[in-house]
Amino acid sequence: MNSEAGTASRIFRMKRTVNTLLSILCIFMLLISGCKTKPVQNLQILPPGQAEKDLTGYLLAKIPAFVMPSDTTTWKNDAELLRKRLLNEVILRGVPSEWISGPVNIVWGETIACGDYTIRKLRYEAIPGLWIGALLYEPVGLKRKVPAVLNVNGHVMEPGMTIDYKQARCINCAKRGMLALNIEWIGMGQLHDIGYWHSNIAYLDLCGVPGVSVFYLHLKRGLDVLLSHKMADPGRIAVTGLSGGGWQTIMISALDTRVKLSVPVAGYSGIVERLHYPRDIGDLEQVPTDMAVIADYTHLTAMLAPRPALLIYNATDDCCFLAERVKPSVYDPIVPLYQMFGLPDRFALHINEAPGTHNYLQDNREAFYRFINRHFLPQKEWNDSEIPVENEIRTQEELAIEYPPDNGTFYTLTVNLMSSLPRQVRPVGDEKALDVWRGNTRRLLRDVVRPESDYRVDSDPAPVTAFSDVIDGIAGKAYIVRINNTWTLPLVDYSTGKSDKKPITVIASDGGINDASTIVREVLARGERAIVADLLFTGECSQMSQDPGWFAQVISCVGRRALGIQVSQLGAVIDHIGKRYPGREVRVITSGRVAGLAALVLAALNDHQAENLEIRGLDLSLKDLVYKNVIYERAPDMFVFRAPSMFCFGLLELVDIPELIELAHPAKVTFSSVY
Repeated sequence: MNSEAGTASRIFRMKRTVNTLLSILCIFMLLISGCKTKPVQNLQILPPGQAEKDLTGYLLAKIPAFVMPSDTTTWKNDAELLRKRLLNEVILRGVPSEWISGPVNIVWGETIACGDYTIRKLRYEAIPGLWIGALLYEPVGLKRKVPAVLNVNGHVMEPGMTIDYKQARCINCAKRGMLALNIEWIGMGQLHDIGYWHSNIAYLDLCGVPGVSVFYLHLKRGLDVLLSHKMADPGRIAVTGLSGGGWQTIMISALDTRVKLSVPVAGYSGIVERLHYPRDIGDLEQVPTDMAVIADYTHLTAMLAPRPALLIYNATDDCCFLAERVKPSVYDPIVPLYQMFGLPDRFALHINEAPGTHNYLQDNREAFYRFINRHFLPQKEWNDSEIPVENEIRTQEELAIEYPPDNGTFYTLTVNLMSSLPRQVRPVGDEKALDVWRGNTRRLLRDVVRPESDYRVDSDPAPVTAFSDVIDGIAGKAYIVRINNTWTLPLVDYSTGKSDKKPITVIASDGGINDASTIVREVLARGERAIVADLLFTGECSQMSQDPGWFAQVISCVGRRALGIQVSQLGAVIDHIGKRYPGREVRVITSGRVAGLAALVLAALNDHQAENLEIRGLDLSLKDLVYKNVIYERAPDMFVFRAPSMFCFGLLELVDIPELIELAHPAKVTFSSVY
C-alpha cells in the first residue's frame, strides 16, 4: 500500500474499533434494561412461510432458462458474447483500471526440497495491496512443457490451502510430472480474519465496485502465475477444487478460456435449484449482482464446451449441492451440447458414494486423476490410482506464507474507495443549478435503486380477526395487504375514532409491528391514526427458513434491488391509504436503518408519497455502514448489525444521506435517535 492508503487504513481500523466497542456497550445497556421491562408481545399476522413463498415466486420468474443452440457455431458465438457481457456488465464494471492492468506481481519465498518434487512458497498481488499466498509443487528435473493445475479450496477456515486432502492432490500431481499451484482462498488459512468475511464484499458493491471482482482477479492472477512458469504447457491448463473451490473452478473456467480442463467438485448448481434449497444459495460472490440477468450456472457450464469438464458431486452430501438435486440443473441439460460437438467423452459426471459426504477424498481425487490422464497425457503415462503420500503431508506452520503486515482487506479496499464518494457534486448557493442537479440525480437514483414503478395494493386489505393487540386502550385492527399479486404485507390500524380530520401516520420499523408500539403510543396521544406496516426484510417479512441476506443476494443477482422493492412497497401502502382517506395528510415515521433508508429514498425520488418524514435510528452517512460493522447477513457474533437491503449496488457512488435529504426537497425530513 502507499502511505496515503496506509494512513486511511489505520484511521479506518481505529474508527472500527471504537464503534465496535460502542456497539457492544449499547447492546449491553439494552440487555440490562430489557431485564426490567415486560417482554414484547409476539404478534403474528401472516401465515407461516408467506414472506419466503412470495420472495421465491418473485425470483423464480426472473431466472433465464438455458436454450439448446441450433448448432456448434451458434453456440461458440453465443458463449463468447456471454463471456464478454459477464465480464463487462457484472464482474469488472466500475473496477478501477489499476486493479486490472499490468503484469502480476510475485514475491518468491522459501523452497522446500521433497525428493522428487519441490514446494516453492510465494505470494502474488491479486489487486493492488491485496496479496494471496500460494504453494507451487514442481517436479524435479523437468525438461519439457507439462500439464499445470490450478488448485483452489473452499471454506476450510484455519487450515486453508494446507488442508490435508488438498496437499495430497497437489503432491500426486507433482509425482505425475505436472505442475500444481495451490492458492489460498480469501478468508481462509492465514487470511482467516473478519476483514476477509465474504459477506463484506457488500461494502464494495455499495461503492459501485463489484465485490466479486476481487475473487475473479484473485483467480485470474493465479492463472497468470501458473502460466508464467516456463514449463507450463498453455494447452494443458486445468482447474479443480471442492465446495467454494468448485464455485471458483466453474467461474474462472467459464470466463477464461486459458483453462483447458475443468473439474469442479460439489461447488455449484443452478439458481433455480438454490431457491428450492436455500442452504445452497452460498456466499455473496456466488450469486453476484446482475449475473442472472445474463446467465445462470447452466449457461456457465455450457460455456465450458467443447473443453473437457468433469463434474463431481456427492451422493449423501451433508453440506450442499447434493448430487441428485444438482444433476438435472447443470449436467443433464449440457450433455446434448457436447454430443452436438461430437465430443461426448469430454463431459462427464462422477457421483461419489464412499463416503458420499462433502469431500474431495481418495475416490474423488482418483476420478480427477483418471479424467486429466485421458485428456492431458499419453496412455503410457496413465496412473489412475492415488500415490500414497500420507507421510508427506506438512503442517500449516511448515507451509506458512510471509504476508505484508498491512495486507489489504475488504475493509481497507472500501475505505480507500469511499474517500472520493459520492462522485456527484451537489451545487451550493445556486438554486437553478440545484434544481438541475436534483432532476438528473433522481433519474440516476432510479437506475440504481430500481423501484417497481407500477406497484399498488390489489384490493381492500383482508382483515385478520384472530389478531389482538391493545395500546393505551386502543385496539389495533390487523390486515393482510397484497401488492401486485406478488407481495403479502401485514398491516395494523390503530385509531381513536376521533381522528377523522387529523393526519395519518404510517409507521415502518426494522423490528416490525412488534417493535413499533412506542411510536404508535406517541401518535395516538396526539389523537391521530397510526398505521403500521412491515416491509420486505423487516418484521414478519424477514421470517424465513434461512438468513434473509441469502435471499437478498438473489434479488440483486436477477437484476432487481431489495431496497427498490421496499421503496415500492412503502409507496404502494401510502398511495392506498391516501386513496382510502382522501384529503388527509399522510406522514411517515420509521425506526431503524432499513426502514429509514427505504423511506428516505422514496422521498428522494420525489413521488410526493412521503412529504413529511421522521427518521429514527438511521446513520447520517452510508459510510457508517462500514465504520460501524453493519453487515450484509447474519453472523455468529452478536455484536454486529445486519441490513442486506442497504448495500444497494452503486448507491454510495451516487449519493450519501445528505444528498438524499436534499433530493427529498420540498418534503420535510427530520432525523432523531441517530445510531
